Amino acid sequence: MNILFVCTGNTCRSPMAEALLINKAGDVNVQSAGIFAGSGMPISEGAKRVLKKQGIDIDHQSQPVTPELLEWADLVLTMSEQHKQSLAMQYDQWQDKL
Repeated sequence: MNILFVCTGNTCRSPMAEALLINKAGDVNVQSAGIFAGSGMPISEGAKRVLKKQGIDIDHQSQPVTPELLEWADLVLTMSEQHKQSLAMQYDQWQDKL
């Protein structure tokens, strides 16, 4: 199964969710992206510290949501209802994955 986590900038919530799921269930394919993300930004220091306390090291580079990522995903999990609504309006052909 391919799971995509989506938040705003892909530097805090969605990469944390990605790292936590990979840590718990290593046999799934997981990525994260942001609705307003730039490419190549690191995870926030606060998020990195929280994950480190859980024994999870992360080397993350932000990426924006793209049609290719939405096509790849079997399930898209958003960090808020607003993220879901934004994706549904912009990418209505993938609403069944949200």
